[in-house]
Amino acid sequence: MRYLVTAEEMRRYDRFTSEGLGVPDIVLMERAASGAIFVLTEEIHDMHDPSILVICGYGNNGGDGLALARMLHQRHYRVDAVLVGNPDKASSLNELEAGIAANYGLRIRRVSTSEIPELSDELRTGRLKPSVIVDAVFGVGLSRPLADPYDGLVGAISYSGSYVASLDVPSGVNADGTGPRQPSVNADITITFGFWKLAHVLYPGAESCGRVVCADMGIDEFSICGQAPVYRCLTDLNDVNLPARRTFSNKGTYGRLLIIAGSRDIYGAAYMAARAAFETGTGMIKIITHANNRQALQTTLPEAMHWFYDETTSEDELRQAVLDGMDWCDGILTGPGLGLDENARMLTETVILNGDKPVLIDADALKICADDPGISEALIDGRRRGVIMTPHLGELSYMSGEPIGRIRENLTIFPQEFADRMHVTLIAKDARSIIASAGCGDRIYVNLSGNNGMATAGSGDVLSGICAGLMVQDAEDADLFETAVTAAYLHGLCGDAAAAGHGVRGMTATDLIAEIRGVLERVERKNERMKE
Repeated sequence: MRYLVTAEEMRRYDRFTSEGLGVPDIVLMERAASGAIFVLTEEIHDMHDPSILVICGYGNNGGDGLALARMLHQRHYRVDAVLVGNPDKASSLNELEAGIAANYGLRIRRVSTSEIPELSDELRTGRLKPSVIVDAVFGVGLSRPLADPYDGLVGAISYSGSYVASLDVPSGVNADGTGPRQPSVNADITITFGFWKLAHVLYPGAESCGRVVCADMGIDEFSICGQAPVYRCLTDLNDVNLPARRTFSNKGTYGRLLIIAGSRDIYGAAYMAARAAFETGTGMIKIITHANNRQALQTTLPEAMHWFYDETTSEDELRQAVLDGMDWCDGILTGPGLGLDENARMLTETVILNGDKPVLIDADALKICADDPGISEALIDGRRRGVIMTPHLGELSYMSGEPIGRIRENLTIFPQEFADRMHVTLIAKDARSIIASAGCGDRIYVNLSGNNGMATAGSGDVLSGICAGLMVQDAEDADLFETAVTAAYLHGLCGDAAAAGHGVRGMTATDLIAEIRGVLERVERKNERMKE
């Protein structure tokens, strides 16, 4: 598990390390530069006699850059340092590092704010053409979009043709990963310190970071002082806890899942969700769906039990079938391909208003809940049961009434607010999915597994099947938050495995399903090795 810190958290940990643990600020800055030079010199090892330009601001990020430039100079690299901006705003550490660098004979060019356009022009026209540019203009403290002339400078750095390494975060990127895309340096590599920042993984900032490497600078778990970062992510198979498999067991041991999915014209969603749940290890599955899906499901998924309805099925009969299924099952998945007709609304209402079994609500069922105040109120008040919702941002916008743009710009906080309001566990699906759960605002997960090949029809149905399958396999003791985090991570790993085998272009949801067994086998082998 990896922490992803906000700018405020990083400032707090930095302050505690210096004031609480007694490590002087200058020592931390020197260690940051030492970590950066190790990474950078490895990166440029194959370059023949590279020329390096370190562009520094007057803050502490610039101080890191000055220390790095001096260390490069000590190693006899061809390096020049540039300080840009207003010297009256120089931090004390920045001034100290500039003095040390000068003592070592490093030439520092000072460029005032009014002279920055000239520097930008030199980079654009090639009059200044270093092999490598180190971007140390702004760090995690930047909280507003860059204005003229800095926006022109970051553009010139990005399009200079040089190899670009940014320190901590690319200049112009909001360290908290929020807000619309702004002018920023497009780095080939970002060398960060202590902890990864949210901007390194959340879009649009992540697009500017290139490869991210975290260097040791002396800020670590000892610096947290009991205030762990809110945001985190799974990074390794060791992070995954699968429901236990027992020698003395039967099909009922591994959960009974009721799936209410599919409609008159859609069968694929029900199939993919059920197939994914089976592949995840679910013992028994019953599907309630429209009779038009009979032949397809009975042919492709004979392992499941089926209950079919059509236009001749009475409302009472259909409702009773759902109630009977809810009595039989350990958990419910409703919504994939369900449609929005009266039958779909009645099925969703029956699930929400009755019983205490955990339920995963996806796709069309999410819209039905949003459209019916009675269902929504029952969902909010029904705290006796666990609920997982898996909306993409369009569905989350529909449910909340907030524009997608606002949600995306506040993706670090909005899912938690929604989860708290609805009393649910939420997987807000996006290129970087956010997993939040009611009452758990001190722990919010960002899912990093997966790739753009998964942006394909049916991928969400596979996720709902994996998640619901895990949910019912350990129904009595299930932590739905942990279930949702694990499911999102495994789903992404399946996408990565499919991409490794076939590439991202043309990937389908069935490709994801085909990888589930292999991914779970890798998890189990890794866990077995950990026990040895």
